[in-house]
Amino acid sequence: MKRRVLTLVTIVLLAAGMYYLYQKQLGAISFFLLSIFFFSIAYNQLSSSSMKKLKKRQNYFVRKK
Repeated sequence: MKRRVLTLVTIVLLAAGMYYLYQKQLGAISFFLLSIFFFSIAYNQLSSSSMKKLKKRQNYFVRKK
């Protein structure tokens, strides 16, 4: 729950910052910051799912012996 609220607040702050940067003709900076944000979310999801698969695979080999 806390993580969703933090993500929502971050998105709102980024949107406000993007609006300001677009007004100053610096829109490329906002896209760069947004890409870093979405990359970090995707990386966290991939790393957590790979860790689950790794643990599942390790448990399979441990039980098989």
